[in-house]
Amino acid sequence: MSLNEVDAMVRKAARGAGLDWGLAEDAGRAARWLCAQGHDGVGTAAKALAETSHDRSTFSLGARLADCAADMRNGPLQFENVSTPQLFIPFAAMTAKILQATVEVECNRCSATTDGQSLNLSCDFPDYSSIVTIRITDVPVANACRISRATPNPEDWAQLEALANLTYAPATDESRLIGAGAGLSDND
Repeated sequence: MSLNEVDAMVRKAARGAGLDWGLAEDAGRAARWLCAQGHDGVGTAAKALAETSHDRSTFSLGARLADCAADMRNGPLQFENVSTPQLFIPFAAMTAKILQATVEVECNRCSATTDGQSLNLSCDFPDYSSIVTIRITDVPVANACRISRATPNPEDWAQLEALANLTYAPATDESRLIGAGAGLSDND
């Protein structure tokens, strides 16, 4: 899959899961960024979208991180009870770009550092963390080769497609009569 396809599918799935437009766009960009770094952005997004409560989803917490980026100059930020904390990494990358600094995301003895372009990851992030700490650091980030295609797990992709399908209006004869879809007279 191209990274554009990943972005679009995760965005549609996020809308189908009930996220508002802005968070759905953030979800698509986050999955795309992780895939570009060689990580499973599709699987991570699928896990996050399977949550039943989106008011404290990692997407909304990540957006909050980007909104309060300047506050990190005063010290680290902490978030509690975070599902799929790996999704903080793309938002930390956005924060690193805003601050023109290197940002570290740490949880359960794993850490990720990013300068906004590249990523150093010490170990695989867990599916849940009681505390995620995000701070500015002076640890250098090695330049990595960005990836332009993703190979998602078919089950994760199917889960995203099922959520995306929730955004489609059902086809009816009446809608076809007024020109929706191929119409009733399509003879291809």
